[in-house]
Amino acid sequence: MTLKFKQTTEKPHRNNGLWKEIIISLVCAIIFTYLLTRWPQSPWIIAMDYRFFLAFGSITQQSWAFDTMAVQIFTTNTFKIAPLLACIVWLVFELKRQGRSISFFGQLLLGSTLAMILSRVLQNFSAYRPRPLHNSDLAYELPYGIGTSALEGWSSFPSDTSALAFAIAAGIFLASKRLGVAAFSWVVVVVAFPRAYAGLHYPSDLIGGALIGLFCTFGASPIILRTASRRVTLAVNEKWVPLLWTLAFLYIFQMGSMFNDVRTFGSYAKTVLGL
Repeated sequence: MTLKFKQTTEKPHRNNGLWKEIIISLVCAIIFTYLLTRWPQSPWIIAMDYRFFLAFGSITQQSWAFDTMAVQIFTTNTFKIAPLLACIVWLVFELKRQGRSISFFGQLLLGSTLAMILSRVLQNFSAYRPRPLHNSDLAYELPYGIGTSALEGWSSFPSDTSALAFAIAAGIFLASKRLGVAAFSWVVVVVAFPRAYAGLHYPSDLIGGALIGLFCTFGASPIILRTASRRVTLAVNEKWVPLLWTLAFLYIFQMGSMFNDVRTFGSYAKTVLGL
């Protein structure tokens, strides 16, 4: 596996176009981030969130089975994410069988990584927003099975789960429109809704996370990959292919667990280092 840096043979105006593309992307990312951080404070967004809990407040605690099922869904990461990962594996091998490009896979991996990083940065460094179940001003009867101590001290906006799930679904959509629509439907119904119903997130948190995931997979990752490909050629020897697929498997495995192991180790390291 070798990296070969391409010689600069392009004309100046083409290089200027590349830099223009990068600058525009950075400006869009800054504006996008600013809008997201200000979004939760918008009066009409707050009104939308409150209307959601007003509507579903009459449904909670009406069925023990439904409530506990919703809670069980959001606490079981593999149930939420594993079907999406199964779609990815099937698409990779099916496209390879057909002799077609699997470029969507690299875009999906990069997009999901960016989505997790961006959502965590926004959640950690933007203004603190208490989660619905910790908001005393929100008159919402929590469903059975959820305790008020869940995720205490964690800011609500944006939802990193939603960001990751939508980034993955967007990658699936790049390879197969039908499977992508099914993936988006799964994310909305199985991943996003139970988190709002259980009072872990406001709807705007989930929508914000969705926009981050879509932006990272559809917008940021292709620009980064295209820019990198203009500068560097990656030549992979056949003997390194098993290692690359092994690393890809480990990364997908972590996606299936919502990077819980990485988060736990990160929290431990943060405590040890006194950060």
